[in-house]
Amino acid sequence: MSGSAQARSPQAQGAGDSATPSDAVLTFVFMANLAAQEATGDSAASTSPERVLNRLKGSTESQTYLFPVSAGAAPLCEVSELGLPLIPAVGPMPELDFVGFIHISLPLLEETSNAEVECILDVEYLPMPGEDLSAEGRRLTDWMAAQALELVKKLGRSRVQVGVLFPRGKDCSFDPMAQSYAQLGFVPKHSEQQMKIAVPDNPPVPMLDKHTMVRVWPDYDICPDYLGQVLDLLTVASTDAHNGTLTVEPIVWTPARLADAYARLRDRRAHTLLVALIRKSQIVAMAELSRQDHGDPEVAEWTLTVTHRDCRMRGFAWAAKLAALRACAKLWPGVTRTYTSVAGDDPAMLRINQRLGAEVISTSEAWELDL
Repeated sequence: MSGSAQARSPQAQGAGDSATPSDAVLTFVFMANLAAQEATGDSAASTSPERVLNRLKGSTESQTYLFPVSAGAAPLCEVSELGLPLIPAVGPMPELDFVGFIHISLPLLEETSNAEVECILDVEYLPMPGEDLSAEGRRLTDWMAAQALELVKKLGRSRVQVGVLFPRGKDCSFDPMAQSYAQLGFVPKHSEQQMKIAVPDNPPVPMLDKHTMVRVWPDYDICPDYLGQVLDLLTVASTDAHNGTLTVEPIVWTPARLADAYARLRDRRAHTLLVALIRKSQIVAMAELSRQDHGDPEVAEWTLTVTHRDCRMRGFAWAAKLAALRACAKLWPGVTRTYTSVAGDDPAMLRINQRLGAEVISTSEAWELDL
């Protein structure tokens, strides 16, 4: 391998929404989707070129970088601020033999010492089921993991977090990067189960008393009378989230932050359904689903379930999720299945999802290393 290049962000290229993804982005998407589908056994475990390009644009919350790893001669082109050949994320580009990718995201508002790293291998280096990674593949994973740490240092971050994904019934050794991460000193800090939940044609009606009502707010079109309560509960959801011993900081939601989230939603052609249970003018629980125009039209993701701290252990989270499924069936009739991740140390949410008929498809672990 000759080393890394850096994909220039679409925004830096002055590219519009209709710009064609470059071969680097298309190849990264193919490799990432193959790895995710191998681990989950589900075609919905996929990203899209549009989503990758949107992340490369950056936002007020995060900045994302994509570093292709190539075999053969490096392209002769402009050099980035990190000292790497700069190749386009959209449009034509030099022909390169990609053997992997390093994907780095930097939080900008909280956790400003952290970097989130993902290393993806070309299919040529992935072992067959039941086989070990080849010696050549191990050299590549070791090089990519070490190179990722050097890039993180150059980007000014001192803590690295990586994800390890493996099928139900397997362990972390299924992930070809796991051994290389472990050798560098990464330590598992958090574990989650990925689940699939079908959307019934006619979801059950949540049993609510006469004092409780359901409100549905598509795409953050939140009634002003409840905006303050929504922001408070979003902050509670972040503060009380199950993150194991992973180094994270809670998000404090404000009207400005919600406005930024809405702007990103529109820019990324994404949609949300925020469903609230309101009892005597107080929001007691919320659940949220999201989907993307350029994603699988049959798929939505659970992005939130939270109950007011004074109202827990009373079945409100269960009722909120049922109400969200009913709203999904009505407003997004093409969606047939939903996906969620639940922390292994969150038995209450595991039980709720099991009651909804959830099927566990994979396990993910978050590993961390202080540089």
